[in-house]
Amino acid sequence: MADLNLNGVLSGVTVKQCPLVAEAASPVYCGQDFQVSQHEFSLQIEGLGSFFVCNGSEVLYNVDKGADPEWVRLYLYGQVLVALLHQRKIINFHASSFVYNGMGVMVPGETGAGKSSLTLSFALHDGGFLTDDLTPVLFEGEQPCIMPLERRVKIWKDTAEELGISHDALSEAESGTGKKYLSLTPVQMSPFPLRMIVKIETGKVEKPVFSEPFPAERFSLLRSEICSWELLAGMPETETAYLQQLVKIVELVRFVRVIRPAKIRITDLHDAVRKYIEQV
Repeated sequence: MADLNLNGVLSGVTVKQCPLVAEAASPVYCGQDFQVSQHEFSLQIEGLGSFFVCNGSEVLYNVDKGADPEWVRLYLYGQVLVALLHQRKIINFHASSFVYNGMGVMVPGETGAGKSSLTLSFALHDGGFLTDDLTPVLFEGEQPCIMPLERRVKIWKDTAEELGISHDALSEAESGTGKKYLSLTPVQMSPFPLRMIVKIETGKVEKPVFSEPFPAERFSLLRSEICSWELLAGMPETETAYLQQLVKIVELVRFVRVIRPAKIRITDLHDAVRKYIEQV
């Protein structure tokens, strides 16, 4: 795991691989494979390893013999990073993000909704890349800003072909997923103002349908997209901070809900979203 570099994402983080990893000493909430309190998080994945995060600044992990290093990396840059962000009270969403026409656009949605494909399409053709699958949001004064992350974009092979991405630019994702990785560098590494949220869903429609929900629905939709929300059952300080941050985001950021057909070309969805953004 020599390539692990969380300091490229968060400053002041110590990461160590060690033979024995402790569990959270006094967990407030426990799930099937994790324990959590306000300042400690521990995770155990059978056949893979154990992970411990504390105070938003220290990561200890142990890798089981024969574990796939790509799966270990996935957890380190996934749930472990999310735990670090939660401990620092940096709200983060299951979302991808890009820049278009000088605006930071965040794209939340369930797995398979098309957020990575849409973000990649904008990043390659009309805009710039900020992050994929995980979007932290910082506040500079009252302005919510996307925290760019240098992450690999996980896509299907046919997505790469549709977007004209060379096979040589791709690497294999974790075993068993059938997906590929494309490495992208964010257009900038400093926080970028978040101006629009494009929530993608699939539905029984013939073409993309756009709507702008009322504030209460926007709040509910955004809350449901917070990464690993279940951890906050053991992190009352973070949960309180996030509720306040959600209110600010709902007040200050334009929110559009897009229902798309189950089958649609990426370029067609891209064009529809681009036209909507330009109109508003």
